[in-house]
Amino acid sequence: MSINEKIKSSRLVKNVSWIFFGNLIHAILAFLLNILVARILNLNDNGMLTYAASWIAFFTSVGTLGFHGIIRREFSKNEAKANDYIWSCIAGRLVFSVIAIIVLQIIVRISSPNEHTLHIIVLCQSMSILFGSFDMFIYWYRYKNQANVTAIYRLIAFGISAIWRVVAVAVIKSLTLYVIGIVAETALFIAFLIAFYSRHYTKTVHVSGKTFFMMLKISYPFIFSAVLATIYGQADKIMLKNMIDNSSVALYNASALIAGLVVIIPTTIIEGFRPDIMDAKINDESLYRRRMRQLYAIIFWACIAYGIFITVFAKPIILILYGKKYLGAVSSLSLIVWYTSFSYFGAINNVYMVAEDVIKWVQVTTLLGAVLNIVLNFFFINLWGIVGAALASLLTQIFANFVLMAVIPDLRKGFKIMVQGIALRNIR
Repeated sequence: MSINEKIKSSRLVKNVSWIFFGNLIHAILAFLLNILVARILNLNDNGMLTYAASWIAFFTSVGTLGFHGIIRREFSKNEAKANDYIWSCIAGRLVFSVIAIIVLQIIVRISSPNEHTLHIIVLCQSMSILFGSFDMFIYWYRYKNQANVTAIYRLIAFGISAIWRVVAVAVIKSLTLYVIGIVAETALFIAFLIAFYSRHYTKTVHVSGKTFFMMLKISYPFIFSAVLATIYGQADKIMLKNMIDNSSVALYNASALIAGLVVIIPTTIIEGFRPDIMDAKINDESLYRRRMRQLYAIIFWACIAYGIFITVFAKPIILILYGKKYLGAVSSLSLIVWYTSFSYFGAINNVYMVAEDVIKWVQVTTLLGAVLNIVLNFFFINLWGIVGAALASLLTQIFANFVLMAVIPDLRKGFKIMVQGIALRNIR
């Protein structure tokens, strides 16, 4: 390896490390803050915040317009036009944000006409969609191997926002001020990124309609995927609120957060295997299949172990983290931990579909899973409340990540590899 290649490799490792540890630290701090706020608030208020956040998450995900999936590739193809790409994407997302804010108000005023506090909370928090339009700078810094910039600024913004939010709910007792604190985190983070960009790159703002529509034409499949993925993650909470009440949302969300505590581990393992799997697919078919079996085996048995642990100790875990008022989440936690764990099989299946060049099935399986999830939630929530929502999500994951892999002809080889991995066959 040449000196130049060693330097590039070192920069890449450093960049990835900043992304990983920045996300990990932020996730841990956000979880701890969530627990603190949950213990301070009553179930109804916490459920209301969660319900509002679910709608915001949906429009935020769709509001990326899929640009996050392609912009780094465009930087690589033509770095000289980077400023044009960034500001054109931002402009388009700002237009969408304004529309989203209006639509959100229409939705909550129709679905919850008498909850005026909810209307205000959603209006305030929807401003984060507007400020979030500027996150295109994040991908530029990552492309330039400056992920440390985004990681540090993000943690600073979070720290300031966290103090604001704790004071808002613990001292002032204001949900509106708490939500403004959430928006302040995004606004501060973006202000830092823009200031750094203006100081180190350019102050010029250039928006091109032609560039925007070119990017939109390329990115539309990512928009579709984002919509479906967000339905998976948010539909159950939204339906729980509209079919039962805010308190059920708070309990369900508590169990979901605990179940997802280990997300960084399986996602890191999957991303760690991905390059080797792609390389082996080209150069060594036997090694490729063995790597896939190994990945399925590691994730499956790790999920089994975690699922058993959480199921057995669900009650003490809830008591320690959230307190007695959240004991109603024990039954749903015992189920939802299995749904969350097996959802990682979807990520492995996506790796397989990309490697086998059958990526068209990613959207098909996600679409069918999302539709089934909504249907099952509708019936099961009526029957069993938050336990029904957890069961609906679990059955959806089994259907999308196991049944469809066996049923669809193009994916059956992948299903066979999956079964072999689970059975620990031919993994050495």
